Amino acid sequence: MLWALVSPTIALMSCVFGVCRAQVPQEKQDGGEKAASNSNSLCYVCHLDLQTERITTDHLAQGIGCVSCHGASVHHMHDEMLMTKPDILYGRTEVDPMCKLCHPAHKDANAVAAFIREWAGRTRPNGRAVTDESICTDCHGTHNIVNKSATESEKDGAPEWTPLFNGQDLANWQTSGAASWAVKRGAIVATADPNGRGGDLWTGDVYADYLLAVTFRSTWPIRAGIWLRDANGPRIEIFQNTKPQAFTGSVSVRKRELVLVNLRQDVFDPEAWNTISVKVQGDRIAVWLNGEEIGAVRVEGPGRGRIGLHVEGSGSDKGTELRVREVLLQRL
Repeated sequence: MLWALVSPTIALMSCVFGVCRAQVPQEKQDGGEKAASNSNSLCYVCHLDLQTERITTDHLAQGIGCVSCHGASVHHMHDEMLMTKPDILYGRTEVDPMCKLCHPAHKDANAVAAFIREWAGRTRPNGRAVTDESICTDCHGTHNIVNKSATESEKDGAPEWTPLFNGQDLANWQTSGAASWAVKRGAIVATADPNGRGGDLWTGDVYADYLLAVTFRSTWPIRAGIWLRDANGPRIEIFQNTKPQAFTGSVSVRKRELVLVNLRQDVFDPEAWNTISVKVQGDRIAVWLNGEEIGAVRVEGPGRGRIGLHVEGSGSDKGTELRVREVLLQRL
């Protein structure tokens, strides 16, 4: 699933290079530049990490470049503020059909199912856990876009993205409250107790400033969230609130006061995996949901604390379930 942060952050894209090059126009673009499908030189100006990323390099060796799938994206390349997206992007449900266009082996449903059974609950070399709902880019490559190459990051000491969930168990996590927490098929599964009482799952470590990405899905209705600096800090909400109206991606503080409201219901898919991305720096909290910027807000509170997953239930939603497949963090 696509998600993108528009400052010094990471954009994790679930998209592939499987479209025939003939679909991409090769005419000259603004400024006299020509977007060649078999060259990624213009993309590497900003996305240096793609020079070594597996999906990119394997396809480039076959003469299939970035524009083969994402279009010439001239306005995207000319936008130094990184606010303009490429011409073509793919949602999570669109990835597998794209791969099958050029990879006929993936059309063999039995072979794909056997591969997923073999890897179920295990972590692939790209750091992602395999589940029965995994797509091609969960298993092959990473296709991550970052602002700096790995070499540059090593030079200036910038930390790498770290998975806080290993896909197998709750090592380095601590529970509190009445909710039930378990790992099933490579995902954290949380449910409130039969009486609707909720609870939290906390990291063992504390964090100050960081980038965070949490990929999740749930049954509905649900009230859940992501604590950013302990229970005294802000919480990113996973819910559909009516009074006041607010949707997943909103930010609340203690006593459930909403300090940032997401009014866009269209950026969230209740039937699929979704990704909340957060930048926590000082008292500023910036939030993205599935690649769409929700907004930023300044919140008073602790300068550091644990990260937590929260679930609760009451009335008709006490039997709802939250699933978290991936929790990635980069310290700032």
